[in-house]
Amino acid sequence: MNRRLVIPAVIALTLAFFFGWRAQTFAQGIIIDRQEIQPWIDRLPPQSIDMQPITLESESIVVELDDQFAHVKTTQIFRNNTGMDVEGIYIFPLPPGADISDFALWFDGKKLTCETMEAQQAAQIYRDIVSKMRDPGLLEYVGDGLIRANVYPIPRNGTKQVDLEFDWLLPIDGDLMRLELPLKLDGYSVDRIESLVITVNITSPDTLGTIYSPTHEVRVDHNGPTSATASFEESSHRPSGDFVLYIGRPEKPVGVNLLTHVTSGDEGYFLAMVAPEYDESNTTVVPKDFACVLDTSGSMAGEKIEQAKKALGYIFQNLNADDRFRLMTFATDVYPYSDGWTDATRENVSDVSDFIDGIDAGGSTNIDGALQEALGYESGGERPMYVIFLTDGLPTVGERNTAKIIENTNSTNSRVDGRIFCFGVGDDVDYQFIDRLARENGGYTANVAPDEDLEQPLSDLYAKIKSPVMTDLAVEITGARIYDMLPDELPDLFLGSQLILAGRFNGTGSGDVTLTGKVGSRDVRYRYPVQFTDERANDFIPRHWATRRVGYLLNQIRLYGENEEVVDEIVDLAKRYGIVTPYTSMLVTEDIPTPMPGGPMVEDRVERGSWLGDIFGSGGSANPTAPSGSGEALRMESRDVAAMEAGGSVDMAQGSQERVRYAGDKTFYLNPDNYWVDSVFEGSGLEPTHIAYLGDEYIKLLSDKPELTDYLIVSDRMIVVWDKAAYQIDPSDEQADPSKWPAVVPKEAQHSSAARHGKAIPVVAWILGIAVAGVVAFVAFKALKAKA
Repeated sequence: MNRRLVIPAVIALTLAFFFGWRAQTFAQGIIIDRQEIQPWIDRLPPQSIDMQPITLESESIVVELDDQFAHVKTTQIFRNNTGMDVEGIYIFPLPPGADISDFALWFDGKKLTCETMEAQQAAQIYRDIVSKMRDPGLLEYVGDGLIRANVYPIPRNGTKQVDLEFDWLLPIDGDLMRLELPLKLDGYSVDRIESLVITVNITSPDTLGTIYSPTHEVRVDHNGPTSATASFEESSHRPSGDFVLYIGRPEKPVGVNLLTHVTSGDEGYFLAMVAPEYDESNTTVVPKDFACVLDTSGSMAGEKIEQAKKALGYIFQNLNADDRFRLMTFATDVYPYSDGWTDATRENVSDVSDFIDGIDAGGSTNIDGALQEALGYESGGERPMYVIFLTDGLPTVGERNTAKIIENTNSTNSRVDGRIFCFGVGDDVDYQFIDRLARENGGYTANVAPDEDLEQPLSDLYAKIKSPVMTDLAVEITGARIYDMLPDELPDLFLGSQLILAGRFNGTGSGDVTLTGKVGSRDVRYRYPVQFTDERANDFIPRHWATRRVGYLLNQIRLYGENEEVVDEIVDLAKRYGIVTPYTSMLVTEDIPTPMPGGPMVEDRVERGSWLGDIFGSGGSANPTAPSGSGEALRMESRDVAAMEAGGSVDMAQGSQERVRYAGDKTFYLNPDNYWVDSVFEGSGLEPTHIAYLGDEYIKLLSDKPELTDYLIVSDRMIVVWDKAAYQIDPSDEQADPSKWPAVVPKEAQHSSAARHGKAIPVVAWILGIAVAGVVAFVAFKALKAKA
């Protein structure tokens, strides 16, 4: 089963004071008499079942990762939403291999007395809680150890802070470590966490390579070849899945790590992470030719042009000594700083900085002329050429037909082979035009809203392409049949960046990932042995691939027009993996009736077209005017689809989130009968076997197929497909005897590693990283006074 630690810890179920039921606590944990809960459930209005008396307001997680040793500190602030003080039990599942001697739990500034329990004892506590509280979500913790502490008081309508610290050892597989912070609580937390901050400070004895999260958009700041910080910060965060971070320490100038996952339907998915080691002394940084094309039309006047000038100053001050540059501004006409390429000497950089200071805004927008000027000088075979094109509007003079501008640019660029990176400012930009321009010329697009500061994102864009390490990349993978690999065109590899490949495979066996390219004019070739297996150890990969595939297909429609076959593939993928698209109305808006498994997933073609036009616009037509739809909608569409292509996701509306759940590599939808149905069940032709929740057959199913535990945590009313069979879990009036529960153990084998302080610390070979917070807190109240 997927052993996970839950972040954040939740103190819950403090509803007793409303209904007068009594909780009994025993030495092994909390046991709530089901007979005393039943009258409360009968009286409770249906909409109140999900009431959350104790919620998590904010969470701060700091991980100090020194080699393989992690010290974790979490700070959580809980809010009591009830009208009376409550007492709770804080239960925390320990990660395998945690160094308990360094554990500390603090509540409101006071150190708590804690009990530490081994896995077998902890498992019995969890089983008792599951059987009494009818909560399948706790199944995933059976087999983990735990720490337990009393917390009191949690003041009425007030907050309390819980601080937790401990150490443990992470395993390393080859040159790759994995750190995981599970954040999704499935019913134990509010819809959103007001503030979530995760910081991972990394210190390594070896040069760092890959530092990548496939689940969250982290910022990575390198502090040298062996030190870096990965951070994630978000307000109003909606926990939708685990936070996963990979840290690589490559043995070659460029490292490659391969992860695989095979679903229950024997479908193989892989993720390959390609990154240069972050060591400027050992890594050859290729000299580049850099051209900046700046829109100085009248619409740029004021704050925008001043911010752009500051960003340009940063860019030119950070050119490498061997680089060359060109600068041209454009409005009605094009104004180049100089003819040809200029060496990035200290004197030349100082001179161009003075030129930048004198730039002002005024006039119309001659985009075609500016791009032709930018690409008018060949760079030379040994230097990659990078163009940053910045505009805040539409072409208004010269060639105004955007399709013709793209045609002209592609033709000119075929001679100089430049990579064009487009930067759009505001909502008057034709984002379909600049997205297509970048895509067809080896670059990508970034954009900012009208009220955003453009200096920082423009500087960030340049920082990503500052130091090319390897150009003209090509990848060949053997050991299995590879298909549907993304991205479809490989970008250049830059210092401090990484290339993330995702795809599908058939078959298993040993093979190689062969990476070829150029370092300057020199051809290079690296080969890495890999293994394709049928293991199910990385269940996030299928949805990561599917999200990127859907993003790619949406962009194809957005830029080149709708195609029936492409639409059908988008619908199939979005339905199976619960991905937000304009074609899956159930995930887009709460105003559209909710289709369920067995019902339609897509609006009628004619109806759908009427509102897709506002989202996708002209679809790459030759119309010289702006595409249909509001500027803000088109800008956000550009940003969202780009995020999906990179593996991100579009946030779901609250109503949609309540109808979709993810577990492992599966997606479940709530049907009209309030059953959570596996997305692959529809059309499978399978007749489900009915099993009573927590009954003898349920217990036997857990024992015979422990892998199903990953999915049975979803609900006590569900249908799941596994190994060419379907199982329907039905509510049962009979309560299972916890003593009959099987000893559920993780699928992955355990091993021992050399421990800190001279001890051997057992760790799970795949350990998911970080035990950062408690799993569930169950509140116990004294009985209220009987009514007179």
